[in-house]
Amino acid sequence: MPPSVQRLSGLQKEVLSLYRTILREAAKKDRAAGEELSSSSLLHLLHGDGDGGNSFPTTTVSYARSEFRKQAASIRRSDFKTIEYGLRKGHKQLKLLQMPGVKVVKGAS
Repeated sequence: MPPSVQRLSGLQKEVLSLYRTILREAAKKDRAAGEELSSSSLLHLLHGDGDGGNSFPTTTVSYARSEFRKQAASIRRSDFKTIEYGLRKGHKQLKLLQMPGVKVVKGAS
């Protein structure tokens, strides 16, 4: 291994693994939603009353990416307890996303 490449810690590997798994599941949900609904119906569901604003990401994948980035920006790298809490919360959200009844994920606020 070249000396400039830094090895990842176990916690970093776990976070990256969770991130990749959630993105894969989100992509599956987006494909399933695309097959079941037309694009206009999906956008209408995502934006509520169809105001056309960009307050929410338009796909489950983009929502997952934005949530990970938002969480990463708010947590210090040395705050292990908060990172471990976030991992537990992320695994719970992954289980919810994997449920067959869940179609599309969007922001709550």
